[in-house]
Amino acid sequence: MQKKTKGTFSFLLALNTAFCISAPTPLHATTIAENPLLSYTHLLPIPFTLPPGRVIIGTTSGVGVTDFLEANTNLVADFYRIYNVQAKFALLNFPGIASAVYLGYQYVNLHDVSSANPSIAISSLMPGAVVGVEVIPQIALFVGGNLFYPNRNITNEGIETAGYIQGAQMESDVSWAYNPQKDRPGNVLSAGVTYNTTFKLIGFGISHHWRGFRLGVHYYPNATTLKVLPIISGGASFDL
Repeated sequence: MQKKTKGTFSFLLALNTAFCISAPTPLHATTIAENPLLSYTHLLPIPFTLPPGRVIIGTTSGVGVTDFLEANTNLVADFYRIYNVQAKFALLNFPGIASAVYLGYQYVNLHDVSSANPSIAISSLMPGAVVGVEVIPQIALFVGGNLFYPNRNITNEGIETAGYIQGAQMESDVSWAYNPQKDRPGNVLSAGVTYNTTFKLIGFGISHHWRGFRLGVHYYPNATTLKVLPIISGGASFDL
């Protein structure tokens, strides 16, 4: 399992880096945000949706369906056969606050995550929400999380857990635009802390946003396997 993890991590790092370099400015909905800094989170979903017809390809890839609806998936989790999709609905977009709600679906067989696990297939619905608030013009705070409704009872007793398997989760992020420019935040440093109440996993991490590119990591120290989640986003974008 360890050998496979290292190999796939390297492959995904190269793949997503190539996507990101191909398009230098695919900002996620900042053109419609009242406060562009609220478009920069660490691990939480951004509280905005893509414009209709906009497609973005990266670690998380999505498409804008309407002015307030976006569909997306985490490609890294899909690669590990943790299949997922999410529909996100924008609610608020004001100068000092923005919010969105979302409904996710996840399917995973625990044996695919680790050969030490029994063959247990789990399908789950995950409704959630995220709120971003401007603390001062250069600092934004985000809080959010999701519930978890699986098709069977789950216990983490005797199960090898992984950071990519999402359960009920709470998170808080903070973002700091340390060199703001006239028309955009400039470079942004983000950090976040998570707690997965289903699998009892604590996570923390940091990421850095350049214009159209983000690089970071999120780490689950008490996960059994797949402890490190790379964050490489921005990706190629185009309009349909």
